[in-house]
Amino acid sequence: MRFNSKELINVAIQPAKFFTKEGPLYIRNGNGGWLRKSEGYQEKWCRLRGNLLFYFKGRDLLSDPQGVIVLEQCFIQEEYREIQPHAFCVVFVGEEHNQYFAAHSTDQRDEWVALLQQASYESLRGQLKSLRGQLIARTGRDPINEQRHGILDLGDPMDLQQVEPMLEMSLACSDLPKTVSGKAPSTFITISVVTPPETEWTKCGQTEIIDSNSDPFYLMTVVFEASSRVSVITRLRATLYEIREKPNGAVMPMGSALCSFRDIVTSPENRLELTIMSADGRSIGGTITLFLWELDLPAPPKNTTIQKEKSVTNSIPRQTSTRKKKALSLTQDSFYKALYCCPISKTYRYPNTDGAIVVVQEIMVESKLSFNLPQQLMMLYLQEEKNWFEELDRLANLNEEYEAARKEVIAEHVKLNATYRATLEFFKNYRGAQFKRSMDKTDKQLEFVPTNLHLQMLKVEENMADGRDASYDIVTFGAPAAHPHKFRHGGLLKLLHNTPEEHQNAIRPRSQVPSAKDASGQLNTIKEIVEQQLDKVVTAAKDYSLDAVKCVLLVLNEKLCKIIGHHRLCSCGSTVLQEFLITCDTAYFETTYTSYKSALEPKRGAINGSETSSILSAESTHSKIVTPEDKWTFDGVGFVKIDAEERGKPGTWQGMKHQIEDCFEVLQQSVEMLPHNATATERCHATVSSVQTLRDAVNHLHTQARISISFTRMKEEHSNLAFNMALKYRRDVAFSQALTAATCGVIAKLRQCIDQKGFVRQLRTIGMIVHFESLLSTYGEEMGMLEDMTVAINDLNKVTFHVREMSNPEGDPTPTVTGDRSKVIVNVPLSSAMCSKVSAELFHNFQFKVVPIIFSVGLNEEQTLAELIGDTSIQENTNRENMSKLQKYYDLFVHEFSPDDRPKSQSPVTLDILVSSLAHHVQLKSHKNMEILQISSELTRRMNGVRFTSCKSAKDRTAMSVTLEQCSLLQKEHQMDPKIFQHLLDTMRSDGIRRDNVRKNLVHTNKYAFSKMQLRAFPKLYRPPDRTFGKQAAS
Repeated sequence: MRFNSKELINVAIQPAKFFTKEGPLYIRNGNGGWLRKSEGYQEKWCRLRGNLLFYFKGRDLLSDPQGVIVLEQCFIQEEYREIQPHAFCVVFVGEEHNQYFAAHSTDQRDEWVALLQQASYESLRGQLKSLRGQLIARTGRDPINEQRHGILDLGDPMDLQQVEPMLEMSLACSDLPKTVSGKAPSTFITISVVTPPETEWTKCGQTEIIDSNSDPFYLMTVVFEASSRVSVITRLRATLYEIREKPNGAVMPMGSALCSFRDIVTSPENRLELTIMSADGRSIGGTITLFLWELDLPAPPKNTTIQKEKSVTNSIPRQTSTRKKKALSLTQDSFYKALYCCPISKTYRYPNTDGAIVVVQEIMVESKLSFNLPQQLMMLYLQEEKNWFEELDRLANLNEEYEAARKEVIAEHVKLNATYRATLEFFKNYRGAQFKRSMDKTDKQLEFVPTNLHLQMLKVEENMADGRDASYDIVTFGAPAAHPHKFRHGGLLKLLHNTPEEHQNAIRPRSQVPSAKDASGQLNTIKEIVEQQLDKVVTAAKDYSLDAVKCVLLVLNEKLCKIIGHHRLCSCGSTVLQEFLITCDTAYFETTYTSYKSALEPKRGAINGSETSSILSAESTHSKIVTPEDKWTFDGVGFVKIDAEERGKPGTWQGMKHQIEDCFEVLQQSVEMLPHNATATERCHATVSSVQTLRDAVNHLHTQARISISFTRMKEEHSNLAFNMALKYRRDVAFSQALTAATCGVIAKLRQCIDQKGFVRQLRTIGMIVHFESLLSTYGEEMGMLEDMTVAINDLNKVTFHVREMSNPEGDPTPTVTGDRSKVIVNVPLSSAMCSKVSAELFHNFQFKVVPIIFSVGLNEEQTLAELIGDTSIQENTNRENMSKLQKYYDLFVHEFSPDDRPKSQSPVTLDILVSSLAHHVQLKSHKNMEILQISSELTRRMNGVRFTSCKSAKDRTAMSVTLEQCSLLQKEHQMDPKIFQHLLDTMRSDGIRRDNVRKNLVHTNKYAFSKMQLRAFPKLYRPPDRTFGKQAAS
């Protein structure tokens, strides 16, 4: 085996406290042993450490180390056949040569044999297995969490009470001894506790690693949760470790300090300084200082907090200050408890430039919406498919060509319907984790669920007179894309813009805008508005005055124009919708007329001669010229052409239009004939019957128009059926992920800012901006992911959020999804307490749209290749287009809201400068211009927007971006000293919640999936610290 002799010698000569046993032993030379110089036994000094048995040249420690025996794949047995008394042998499995030893006495031999038998890894593993089985038998719970690779499981992660922090501790060291080479040590501290009568120490946390510092102040604090069950008699052990080898993270304990919680809380200002002691009870030099705070809780559980004689202060400097408030309580907040689960938190404390202590808490939670909203979308899609089947069933009397097309369309939708039903059934039966791991992003059953969706919160509290508490949220999730369907032909953006060749051979060319589905949506909306106006006519006639009726009739006239276009009572021209409906109506009449002629042929032989000649004469007259401008009607026997003067008859578009015109004219004349002082009874008598007649005419036109539109839509789908269905499904997949993430962020923002001045008015006036940051490259498959993501984000334009008050205070705050693909409505219930923060006028019919924008800058080595030999046009075009959207939103924002109604910021940079700078960087063609992402993120926050960050799986590159953004916020908004910036950034990346996110996704490791070669292509601020990365999986 390979080994470093110098390092082994260094280990062999270390102090006795690091060894299990040491002393003289006789070692046999030759005849199976490794010592060949002479036969027989020689006395040598031996030292046992772990599974390594060192032996020296002489019989004492003053001699030089000679060799080492690795005690693995072996067993120990006593040897009574040896001449040397008290002998034993190390037998290696599968080896010819064994090693013989002898002790000075039987007791020493027995002691050595017992220790050597327990030294191997296999022996330790067997002991662990045995103890684990005993604990399972006694408690019924496995003490080892396999998903965390051997880490002790302190409780059920779904039990929210387990994560309630009760106490918080900061640590610092001073005058630490230097290393052998004369350098300051690189250290970290672990904290363990034990409460009598228990005897086993439980690790509660550890600090970050601080390199080369004899007086380190650790930013990362240790939090004692409710599950720790600490009290004044609880013993605390702070163990100081030194990092000996940075590449592989080899550590060595330097010493420890012991105390009780009573010692801390009775010390001045809860600040206790302890001397660091070695294992043998000697001082190694240096001290550890402990600072303790109790966290305020609304209703702390019994017997979990320390009973103190005096209050616990929150100031490292020797001055009085208030306690730290509870940043987040999932057990006390029903809103968070209902929508989030599995929280992870880390706390840091640092002095700002004014010397005051700033408390920072990172919190990451899983969203229960990850599976809930996709399930609701499946139900919405299924309902829409059901409606489409009903519309297809209404299409009757089609010719053979179009009837075959209709059946093919129905067959494809039956397959799609089955897929949605299977997905919905899977969601209903799903009982796993509330988030989709990155390794599952290609799982077909989970494709509608966003990858690695988490809400990350940064809570900041400044302990100073004019300090302010702040909270910054960011949603992280994997790029919304159809990963199981691959990206061989690109993503949605390319598929939507590149028309396949098959379209050229379709039955009919695709209609111009608006599409059939859009026209159907517009028609339904306008019909609803007309119905409302008709109800208002009746209400005005009954409860108001004649003038009110006339005013409503003017509005009704305008709404009718949107359906039937220009008519004799209106001065406006034809609308695009009305022209499209005429085109659909004409195409449908052409098809049904041809079908009727085909069906009529077999019947003609059974008709008598006079009737036959009459029909044939009529048919020949009406079938000479068939053009889209001709109008046809069914006369009971066949379709006949209508002369211009007869186009007012029912059954045609022109006839239905004239019928509506006549009904409206009668209604208008009835109102005009009334005297000005007409009574309510007279007004109702003059309007009710006319309103009902007009309502029936509008409903008849609406029904006929829907049939015509359905026919046109069916042709559009059939023009390239397989492509259209695959495109539709892919778009559904990406949109489901984007909507789920967007809803998670919007709800968090509503709860955070609903009481801020001007926030609700901003949402009602100009909507909420949702900013998506993409770190995807424009090379290979990630370009397809970016295309899917871009379309999915743009589809959020059709989403409307309706905010309502919950009728029951204990009700479920989970949002519900209604509508259809063209118009999605997310209903957000809020508690009465939250609604009371908004005036009744603003909260009435509170709904708003989101304004989605996406900025993308590739980060990894693949983006470097794309910039050199690939194509970056999609990234540049996306950034330019969204810069234009952001500029429009900004113009509305500054126009509608004064500086007093905008979010407050400590940054000296104004919004105007930020917008100008962003526009400059977007137009600037620069290598990996990360300023685009950083400036747009800051601009979004300062306009009450919601922040989202995505890479391929929201695990590695996302972690680099989120931690950088958090440290930038602390520096700009909370006066963090620039000297601390890099240290806190590295600490968040090495020991913060993003490392836990990596472990949740990969299970077997918590290292970022980067290699050293990859990181050379990363901007410096986006590189993780040493010992935190290793190429494990794609990021």
